[in-house]
Amino acid sequence: MDKHQVVYEQILNAAASDATIIIYGKPGTGKELVARAIHDMSARRQNRFVPVHCGAIPENLIESEFFGHMKGAYSGAVADKPGYIAYADGGTLFLDEIGEVSLSMQTKLLRVIEGGGFTPVGSTRVRSSNFRIIAATNRNLMDLVEKGAMREDFFYRVHIFPINLPSLRDRKDDLPLLIDHFMYLYGGEENIPPLAEDDLAKLNAYDWPGNVRELQNVLIRYCATKRIDLTSCAPTHAGSGGPKRFSVACDPSKKLQEQLEEYEGNTIRSALELDRWHRGDTARMLGIDRKTLFNKMKRYRLACACGE
Repeated sequence: MDKHQVVYEQILNAAASDATIIIYGKPGTGKELVARAIHDMSARRQNRFVPVHCGAIPENLIESEFFGHMKGAYSGAVADKPGYIAYADGGTLFLDEIGEVSLSMQTKLLRVIEGGGFTPVGSTRVRSSNFRIIAATNRNLMDLVEKGAMREDFFYRVHIFPINLPSLRDRKDDLPLLIDHFMYLYGGEENIPPLAEDDLAKLNAYDWPGNVRELQNVLIRYCATKRIDLTSCAPTHAGSGGPKRFSVACDPSKKLQEQLEEYEGNTIRSALELDRWHRGDTARMLGIDRKTLFNKMKRYRLACACGE
C-alpha cells in the first residue's frame, strides 16, 4: 500500500473512532482540512468543529480563551463568555500548533482531558464538556518532551492516533479533489469557469513548496482574475533548501530609515501570509520571539486576515 492510500485509510479509521488524533505535517500541508474531514465523517459531525491556533493566543489570555470567563473576572470582562472547551461540547476541538502550548496550560488541559472538568476565570464552579481532540503540529513533539518543553503525560494523552501528512508534491493525486474543494469554496455563485487542460497540467507540474496553502492562494487568485498565476506564490529562495527570502524594491525618494521600516513591515506581512498567520511559526522563521513579533505587528498595524 502506497503512502497516499495509507493516509486515506488512517483518516477513515480516525473518523470511525473517538480517540484523540495528532496530525503531523509541514506548514501548509492541509492539516486543518484533514481534521475537518475526520470531524465531518465522525459521529460528532452534527456538532461544532472548533479550530484553535494555539500559537496565536497571547499567554496572558490563553486560560480565558480556553475556559471562558465570568463577568467582572478582570478589567474588560463586561459579560460572561464561554471558552473554546465549552463551545466544543459534543463536537471536536482542533488544536493547531499544539507544540506552542505552555507547560502551565498543558497541566490545565490535561486535567480537562482526563475528565477533571474546567473552571472559567472568575468562577468557582467546575464544569464539564464532552469534546474530542484533534491536534496538529509541524514539530517533533518527542523532542519537546526531551527538552522539557512538553510534559510527557500530556504528550501521551495527545499522541494516541498519529497521522503523518506528506507534502503536496508527494501526493499530487490529491490535486483534483483539492482543486474542486477550493473552487467550490471561493467561486461562490459567480459561475467561475473550470480550469483549462493547460492550467491543470501547469498545476500538476508545479512542485508546491508552500503545499496546500499555496494551492489555496493560487485558486483564490484564479477566482478573482480568471487566470492561473504561479509567479506570486511564495517568497523566493536562495537555492534548493535555502532560507526564505523576501524581495523589496528600492525607492531613492525615501530616507533610509523609512525604507528599512517599510521593508521590515513587508517582510513580516509576507512571512505571516506564508504561515497563514500562525504567529508561532512566523516568529521562529524570522528568528524572533513571539512577544517581539506581536509588538511589531502592532507597530505596522498588521491585523490577522483569517479571523484569529
